[in-house]
This record gives sequence, structure tokens and C-alpha cells, in this order.
Amino acid sequence: MKPGTLVEYLEDDRPQFALVLASRDGSVQALTPTGRRIRLPVRRIAIRHERTATAEALAEVVQALEAQIDALQAEIDLALLWETAREEGEAFDLEALARLYFGEAGPLEQAALLRTLLSDTLYFGRRGLTFVPRTPEQVEALQTAERRRREREAERRALRAQLEQLLDAEADELSEAPAALLDALEAYLRQKQRSETTEVLAEVARDRGMTTREAALEILLRAGRIDASIDTFALLAGIEPTFPPEVLAATEALVPFEPTGNRTDFTHLPAFHIDDASTREIDDAFTVEPLAEGGWRIGIHLADVPHFVAPDDVLDREARRRGLTRYLPTGSIPMLPERLSHDLASLRPDAIRPTLSVVVTVDASEQIRDVQLVRGQIRVAHGFTYETADAVLSGETPHELAEALQVLARLSQTLTEARLARGALLIRRPELKVQVDGDTITLKVIDPDTPARRMVSEWMILANAEAARWAAENELPMIYRVQDPPDNPELQGRKLDYDPVLLASRLRGLRRTRFSTHPQPHAGLGLEAYVQITSPIRRYADLALQRQIVAALANAPLPYDTTRLFEVLATAEAAEREARALEQQATRYWALVWLERHAEQTFEAIVVARRPAGYLVELQPYGLRGLLATADALTPGDRVAVRPEAIDPRRGRLRLQRARS
Repeated sequence: MKPGTLVEYLEDDRPQFALVLASRDGSVQALTPTGRRIRLPVRRIAIRHERTATAEALAEVVQALEAQIDALQAEIDLALLWETAREEGEAFDLEALARLYFGEAGPLEQAALLRTLLSDTLYFGRRGLTFVPRTPEQVEALQTAERRRREREAERRALRAQLEQLLDAEADELSEAPAALLDALEAYLRQKQRSETTEVLAEVARDRGMTTREAALEILLRAGRIDASIDTFALLAGIEPTFPPEVLAATEALVPFEPTGNRTDFTHLPAFHIDDASTREIDDAFTVEPLAEGGWRIGIHLADVPHFVAPDDVLDREARRRGLTRYLPTGSIPMLPERLSHDLASLRPDAIRPTLSVVVTVDASEQIRDVQLVRGQIRVAHGFTYETADAVLSGETPHELAEALQVLARLSQTLTEARLARGALLIRRPELKVQVDGDTITLKVIDPDTPARRMVSEWMILANAEAARWAAENELPMIYRVQDPPDNPELQGRKLDYDPVLLASRLRGLRRTRFSTHPQPHAGLGLEAYVQITSPIRRYADLALQRQIVAALANAPLPYDTTRLFEVLATAEAAEREARALEQQATRYWALVWLERHAEQTFEAIVVARRPAGYLVELQPYGLRGLLATADALTPGDRVAVRPEAIDPRRGRLRLQRARS
């Protein structure tokens, strides 16, 4: 092919011009009108024009040719060509079709016809540059499909306009909103049911910088379909605060526990629990029994939820769907209905309750001599908050159970030291707790390193470890939590104070916890094996594993094999990850709302890290992180006085400025 020849080729089914510069070995070097040099196989060339051009005049020549092609293309009646082609043959190349329609098949005629055939595929099918007339039935089917497509597009445009109007309308204007549309949005928000309405809403929401769920919630709130007092974070996460009628009915039908001779009886001992003041789902309690030969028998009593909830009954299915109790600033959303979680199964004072009990015998030298797992029954005599328990432990408040608390605290220190000697790593990070009551927002920083909190935590860890040991010894199908040792030996056998600057680097050195069907060490806890069963009222994973142990103790058929346990725990873990993200988002939102109300105050902040626009800092003592926009030279660990500059609670954004005296 001679240099200077003007050709057309297809790129993404669109004709493109090119000027041949050189030809070699079945391909040409060519120049496009945009100045791009390309290598083009000869087989890809669709049309060779009679006109030639130079590189300098290429753009001008192409423009003139396109005008001529456009004029010819305007004359083409593709339906007429189709009728004629159906009578003449079954397949045509471009040249034959051009001659059939125009009576001649020059490059311009071919170019005009090619553009028409590529833009309108109703009448001809294509294989490369061979065109086949469709049958009348095929044409009719394509016309019907195109008509339906246009109708759907029109419906989607109308739906989009309607949704935009609803998002822009005042609340009193939403009374006329179509019920079917609101039903679709509510089904999406509550049951995660997707529809064409939600697909269009997703487009509208994206254009407005919202999520689909936020847009749906906005419309439903303003239309009065959803009570404005309900926690919006729960709804955005697809969590229904209330329970379905059939679940509530099943709860009402539950029979309260009656003492039985088939259980180890601890009701003669004054059991007690230690929890936050707001806790109603009381999973655990303690008994401390002095032994005549010296030492103590410690009872770690866990709520026996399997006594009330059978595998795959209506309560179990709802608990499995929820996965766990969510704790939000506006209140908790329980995994199980309140009659069960706050009353029948809860180890609340002045009631006899069934338990799975871990009984630990400790000798006078404070060494563990025996551990048994039994199905028990207890009567809780007293409920402590962490604060009142600390007051008793310090001697500030006298109490008849003071000696029992002192024994638990002293023995828990021995347990902690033993775990540290086995390589455990203790990092106790302060926790920000936000409580919203009407228009009042309260921020409280919880110190996890108080005597009572350390004590309860240590005994719960022991209960879980002993449950793991018992399951392994009895070859019970079980899912263990395993953690390999960290690469850095400095992270073993240590108790580290919380340091916002070093925390991230320290956590990066830890291995992720994983599941195993075989007992293996948990390096972070310093244990040979570990399962988690101590929160059965509020965590479905704990309920499932506890159910396995309770069945084995009762010599009943096991509810799960290993495969089913893995499925249950994987689902529960996914729910827990979502719940943690939800709780963090809600806590940060309400904390930032509180900060907006105190924007004139000065706060102390610790510089955590350098950022392109300033510094990442952490407000003290709340642990809230934000961006400090300053050109000042600061070093991680520096303490600076700051004030809020810009706060966006919905997006979780906090921008700070230095407070100048």
C-alpha cells in the first residue's frame, strides 16, 4: 500500500481515519488525524479512499471527507436496503451492499453505509465486515425490546425526578408521596430488599454525596414512615430495634426456670455480679466459698441461655440473624428480647437462674488444684457496679462480701502474672462511652485498668481457657481462637500503658486471631487453648459454643458438628465486625455533636503523626482523633492546646486549630 493512501479502520466499532506512512510485512505504519502513530494490520483496514494526503494536510482532508460522508449517510434508508437485501442473498460484504443501494461502491458510499450499519443494528447482523439481513421475526423482536428499553428509561427518569423531589420537599409536602414507593424504601431499609426504586435512589444519592440508605432514611423520616426517635444508625445498618411478633410471642411463652435436682446447687452461696450500672444482660456472676482445709472454691457462673433457646427455634434464628447486642449511644439493641435477655436468663439479683458454671478449686498457697464444668443453679444476692466494687476493694465502702471480692482480686493478680510469664501481652486502652438521653449528651472515659475491671476480665479469661481445655480433653467438636506469637519478642510477656503514638506500630507487630478446629496456643493471652463462651446473652458465637458444652454435660446429642460450627461462627464474626464499625461510627458522631456544642472550649491534644495538611492529633482524655491544620513544627508526642475549627458529625470529620492564648 502506497504511502499517502488514506484508509479507514475500526476501533471499538467506530470508523477511524489514518494516513499510510509505510507498508511492510502485512501491516502499515500510519498517522491518525490527532497525530498518533500506529501500527495497523492490513486485515483491519475496512476502506481505502481514492484521495491521498500529506501529514500536514491530513486533518483538513479528513474534515472534507467526513462532510461528504455525512451527506451520503443522510440519504440512506436502511429499511429499504434490508427489504432489497433479503431478496438478493443471505450475506453481503460492505462493497456488495453499497452497490446494491447506491448502484456504485466507491469509498465514500462504503464509508457512509458502514457508519449507518454500525449505528443501527436493527436490520442487519454483523460478523466482522460481513452483514446478514435479519429475519422479520428477529427485527420485530428487536423493535419490541428497544421499545421496552425506552419505556423503562422513561420510567427511570420519572422515578429519578420523583425521588429528587421527595428529597427536596418539605415534610408537609410528602403526604402525597406514593405509598408503593415508600413501601419499597422501607423494605430496603428494614429488610435490605433491593428494587428498581433503590437502584435509581442509589444514583440520586451518589450525586448528592449520600449513601443509598441515608437517602432512603431521609425520605422515610420526613414522610413520617419512621419514628424520628429511633436510632438512625441502627436503621442505616439494617438493624430493627424491635422484634417480629412471632419472636415476641415465643418469648412470652417461655417458662421461667425452676430449681432442679439435675443441677449442681449453688443457691446456698451468696452469688454476686459486677457490671456497668446500665447493664441489664447479666451474663456472669461469682461465688467464693472458703474451704475447711484452706483455700477457696471459686464459682464462675455463666447464664445458661441454651436452657431457653433451642437450636433453630424462632428465638435462635432471630439471635443468629442479629449476631449480637449492639450498644449505641442512644441505647442498646439486644440480640434476644428483653423478657429473656433482661429477666429469665439474666443473672439479676433475687432470682434463681440456671448456669453453666466453671468451678475452680484453689488451695491455701493460691494454686489451682482442680477445675470442673457443671450445669448449675444460683441465686444472685448482690449486684455491684465496677465503681462500687472498687470502693469495696479499696476499703472505702464496707460490705459483707468484701472478703470474697478481696479473694477474687488477689487471685486474679496471680492469674495475670502467670499469663504474662507465658508471653501474654496486656494493652488496656481507655474507652470513650457516649450516652444520649433526649437532648443531653454525656461523655465518659472508662479506664479498663481499675481493680474491679481487671479482676472480672481475668476470671472471664480463665473460664474461657478452662472451657477450651475441657472441650479438648473430651474431644468435643469446638472452634478455638488461635493467635501465633508476634515477630517481635519485645511484645511478649509485657503490660504496656496506652500510648496513642506507639499503639499503631505495636498492633502491626501482632498476628491476627484465627479460628481452628484443634486446640492451639493463643499467644496474646498466654494460653494453651482458648474459646469464648462467657457472653451468651449478647453474643451468638458464645451462645453456640456454650450450647455445645451444655449438651455434652447433659449427655445429650451435640447440636453441631465442626463444619456447622464454622459456619455459625463465621456468620457471627461478620456480624460482630459490622457491629463494631456501627458502634464506632455512632460513638464518633455523637461525640462530635457534643464537641460542636463545646466548640468555644480549649482542649489538650497529643500529636500522633504528621499528615500532608498538618498533624493527626488525639483529644485528651476522649481519644477523639482529628486533623490539626498548622504550619508549626511539631513532633509526635507533643501536647498542644487546640480548638475545633470545622466539625462534620455525619461524615465523622474533625478539623482543629491551635488555641492561642
